[in-house]
Amino acid sequence: MMPTQTKRTPLVEFPKDEMLKLIKSFSPERIATFLDVTDLKADTLGPKLDKMADWAISLKCASVCVNPVEVDRLPLLLKGSGVAETYVMDFPLGKVDIDLKARMTEDTVQKSRKLRGEGAGHIDIDIVINVGRFKANHKYALEEINAMCDAAEGEVVKVIIRSSELTEEELVAVTEIVGESKAQFIKNSTGMDAYGAMPEHMRVMREIIGNSKGVKAAGGISDAMTALRLIYAGAPDESTQNPDLFRIGTSGPLNIVSSMGWLLHNSEDWLDAGIIPCKVCPFNYTSKLRPELRIHSQNRCKECIHNHYRKNKDF
Repeated sequence: MMPTQTKRTPLVEFPKDEMLKLIKSFSPERIATFLDVTDLKADTLGPKLDKMADWAISLKCASVCVNPVEVDRLPLLLKGSGVAETYVMDFPLGKVDIDLKARMTEDTVQKSRKLRGEGAGHIDIDIVINVGRFKANHKYALEEINAMCDAAEGEVVKVIIRSSELTEEELVAVTEIVGESKAQFIKNSTGMDAYGAMPEHMRVMREIIGNSKGVKAAGGISDAMTALRLIYAGAPDESTQNPDLFRIGTSGPLNIVSSMGWLLHNSEDWLDAGIIPCKVCPFNYTSKLRPELRIHSQNRCKECIHNHYRKNKDF
């Protein structure tokens, strides 16, 4: 059953007292442990990979997240560090057939284990689902996810659902499927979708999937305040506020860690500054959506109590 969020204002609110408590529970060192240091660009070169590994090791981040081609070097860079390797499969479209995607996953896992030489437990596999096939047949997504999990041979699997391409009902349906599957995490975005991580989607995914599996936020996360809003929405219970149950994908780990220090120093000023609600609302970002989703988002904007922020914009 879909929770009651369908008709409510599509925004997570951030009460000052609760956010202040959350901020004070973090430190630059702690927030670093939630980060998957990420670079998935086509032109990433060796020196950038070296730098990412250095950042992740020195900050004690959760993992370094790259395309599978980097499996020939990344295991050696992270060996002995405790930092995991994350490889993104079938990125960014998710349109490879299940068998080929599974073989890619199995091959990457085996290569990593051989080079790293530390056994299982040092690899995350982030898989992009085939959104088109999911929309046509929800069972396809469950088959696809479980095939990837089997191919990963017990390593952590995070399922990228590309939430910006889904209706609210589809977001709930795919989250239920991930909850039913063998995967350990659900992740909102490739970081190259119509928009990135939204607190609203984090909240919906956590409400549906419960506290036994993880939620990962990705896309546009470059400072501590943004990261903590997503943690507040996607890990509201203290038991979920750890890297095993919440992750943040970011290409800007240094800025997140350094801005956490400023946030602790001036917490109330940051909170009093607030945020324009539209900036954290998925229905605000319509320019890259397909027509049916754009119309739906525009209608939700018209219903929203915050639509005065858009009074000089076309719906």
